[in-house]
Amino acid sequence: MAYPARLLVGLSAILVGLPAILATSPAWAQPGGEDVPPAAVAPAPVAAPSMPAAAPPRVVLTPEAEAQLSAADKARADGLRREATDLFSNGRYKEAIEKFRQAFEINQDLEMLYSIAVSYQNLEAWQECVNFMERYLEKASVGPKRDRAENTRKSCEARIERDQQLIIETDPPGARVFIDDRARGVVGTTPFRNYMRPGAHKVWIELDGHEVVTQDIEVQKAEPFRMNVSLRRERNAGWLFVDSTVIQARVYIDGKNVGLTPFKQPLTFGAGLHQVVVERDGYTRYNQQVNVDKGRVKVVDAYIVRSDGANSWRTPVGWTLNVLGVLSIGGGITAWQLSEDKFNDTQEFKDLALYEKLGYGIGGGLLAAGTALVIWDAARDVVLDEHKNPDYQKPVQAPKDGGASPDTDGFGLRVGPGGLTFSMSF
Repeated sequence: MAYPARLLVGLSAILVGLPAILATSPAWAQPGGEDVPPAAVAPAPVAAPSMPAAAPPRVVLTPEAEAQLSAADKARADGLRREATDLFSNGRYKEAIEKFRQAFEINQDLEMLYSIAVSYQNLEAWQECVNFMERYLEKASVGPKRDRAENTRKSCEARIERDQQLIIETDPPGARVFIDDRARGVVGTTPFRNYMRPGAHKVWIELDGHEVVTQDIEVQKAEPFRMNVSLRRERNAGWLFVDSTVIQARVYIDGKNVGLTPFKQPLTFGAGLHQVVVERDGYTRYNQQVNVDKGRVKVVDAYIVRSDGANSWRTPVGWTLNVLGVLSIGGGITAWQLSEDKFNDTQEFKDLALYEKLGYGIGGGLLAAGTALVIWDAARDVVLDEHKNPDYQKPVQAPKDGGASPDTDGFGLRVGPGGLTFSMSF
């Protein structure tokens, strides 16, 4: 029948909708049928929005762990302070400042600021001394040490007013600067600014891989002294100067003709061994291997002389004396032979005996003198007057501009808006 079928469909619909009705009914929402605010009803599930990843939990140390960490930092700071004090006692103020700074970063101890300021005072870095002493005085308690700090600050300020500023800039920057006494160590790096007492000073500027610059300066009270230095890259080279006894001699270095003597200045060559040949027609040949040291001048003494045995007046005079000596000795022999026929108690015998002795004596002397002149002329070194080098064995110095190198260097001194400026390149 149709009726029972429709009844079954209606009951099914009721059973399907019943859970939804019960879920929305206040009486069925909580146990016991207690009323609750509508807001307490759970909403229909929806997709949760994406949330950022949760931050990692903060590490919280126990009081015992914090005490251990604090003790370790204190021990490290004390160690740095002791190192800095030893460096300060040995006059190594720049290194001491670095250690004092590291200790201050750990323990924030005002005494480190005081020590840094005093270190700068010893380096005559007056402005830095004032800066750190003022930081110390901001928080230092009243007492004798604060009074000393105040006096030190005033002293450095007075030095700033009395002294003049020295400004050194280099290309490239970062060069180490030494002033007056190199043994005191580095006083700063470029760009460098410090106050100096007016007067003469000596400055060294060093940068790894570049040539050292040494300069004498005069700081004036009226205006700052500025140095602009272009540092030249260090070259593994030295200089060769060929000094010869004669002029117009050809010079070959490592097989290459480099010119004629006399040289006016040294030539730049790489450090190490080089073959030097000096020659001129009619003269002996100089051929020697020499070693050139880095940054130094090697002087080659090319001593060459005539090779064709040219004679002077000594040879003809010597041979003349030899002939006269032989004749004199021959006369002595003749007198001896004639005396053999005479009685030894006669005057004629006595005269012949005298002639014999004179002949031997004078002849021997003439032979000795003549032979010496001939030997002297044969053994002596000969350089013709018109070939002599007038500059031979004169002192030779290393050129400041690197010898025959094409690089040119120079310096200049000018007064500008920034004060007295000294510019140079090396």
